[in-house]
Amino acid sequence: MGQSVNQDTDFGVSAEELWESSPDALLVVEAGGRIRSANTAAHLLFRVPPRSLIGKTVEDLLPISARERHQSERASFERDPRQRPMGTGKRLAGRRADSTEFPVHVSLSPLNGVGHTLAAVRDMTDWVATEDLLRDTEWQRDRAEDHERIARELHDTVIQELFAAGIGLQTLQARSEEPERLGDIVGSLDATIRTIRSVIFDLSSPVHSSSGLRSQVNELVAVMSKTVGIEPRCHFTGPLDTGVPDHLVEEALAVVREGLTNVARHAKASTIDLRVDVGESLLIEVLDNGVGLEDDPTRRSGLANLGDRATRYGGTFLAHRGPMGGTILEWSVPMGGESD
Repeated sequence: MGQSVNQDTDFGVSAEELWESSPDALLVVEAGGRIRSANTAAHLLFRVPPRSLIGKTVEDLLPISARERHQSERASFERDPRQRPMGTGKRLAGRRADSTEFPVHVSLSPLNGVGHTLAAVRDMTDWVATEDLLRDTEWQRDRAEDHERIARELHDTVIQELFAAGIGLQTLQARSEEPERLGDIVGSLDATIRTIRSVIFDLSSPVHSSSGLRSQVNELVAVMSKTVGIEPRCHFTGPLDTGVPDHLVEEALAVVREGLTNVARHAKASTIDLRVDVGESLLIEVLDNGVGLEDDPTRRSGLANLGDRATRYGGTFLAHRGPMGGTILEWSVPMGGESD
């Protein structure tokens, strides 16, 4: 660092001791960006051998994509050097010897009389991770508040209006010339109300977690789409992330995996529909437009395995040809079902 390194401070500590005891990486940089001195923390931060930073330029410590821009910024600083933090309002990154990049904060201080600059570099990896976690937590909170508001509006307005419409139709049914048709409409309204109540339950519960059934099915489908060669169309009904016990989550994922694998191996299909419904039972359907089942589908061990999984929980499993061709797999178990 020059002659000042060995001078004592007013505290009886040499400048060299202060230089080496700094937790931040310290660099002395001359005009043009060449590094004249670097403390031990700097070599540790950038994971290079001792004294190997001397003679390099500060751009060597930056991501390749940022070097040209930094040269311009450094030239601007050299024309008007003053003490200042660098990167206010934006994220800066450093580049280690192994090419890994990491977030940093840099403070600059001109060294009067020598035309050099002292740069203090701090690793901000933990800080950025905490920032990201806080931002994610705030987003989850805002999302939960939106869910609660939507659920409240659905309950206070939509369901009440549908219920009133159903009562009105029931009153007209006795005097109608088509009472059966009105009865069908009332039945459809009741089914719609049940669906909305299920949505309200899901919205009012904690925001979907990565361990819930909906989230895990979506992840599984994303992975298996590459194997199957088709992206299944997913249809979810009910509180998948909040109403399915852990042991049935595992069973459901196994059923979805087996069902999609069966399509990939045998169906020669171009479309797949996956339906997961949570109510009194957990229902999983896999529908494809492929060649349909063989005459003796029980020979397939995968289908037999699905039947065993359903029976274990007091449920049912059916595999049959669809009315328009292809195959339909239907797997259902009671929500309160326990393994026999």
